[in-house]
Amino acid sequence: MKILFAAGLLLASAAFAAPKLPAAPPHPPALKLIAERDSEALKPLALCLTPSGRFAGNIREEEATLSVSGSLQADRGLTRPILTVALEWRDEAGLQKLDSHLALENGRMLLGSLWLQTHPYGRDSGVEPQRSSLTFYLEPLAACPPPAPQP
Repeated sequence: MKILFAAGLLLASAAFAAPKLPAAPPHPPALKLIAERDSEALKPLALCLTPSGRFAGNIREEEATLSVSGSLQADRGLTRPILTVALEWRDEAGLQKLDSHLALENGRMLLGSLWLQTHPYGRDSGVEPQRSSLTFYLEPLAACPPPAPQP
């Protein structure tokens, strides 16, 4: 009988001392997508998160379209939520995609970059295209901004 009592006490103390998984960390209500072409900022895009952590948006920039979608997974046991982001940049040269998976940080996070060919002097014969870099960042926002007024 003493053995059963001791075994019961041992199991109870082990369960009490076992580390508990932390609750899922809260996610921000919105994210801001920042795109830079050759280190020059383009128009930012605010992405409001749904209660399930999903987001999507697109923006027109000169002769190109940028589409972004993804999710924020705040699973139990993780110290930081995980972002999954899919970007598509479509311009006259075609479609380029960028997929990224990273842990959510408090500040600006680098998603990745794409190389583009530009024709700053037109497409005349003898004019060589130049390379341009397009770099993407995400930044958490404290609130989802209201929609912009439509003209």
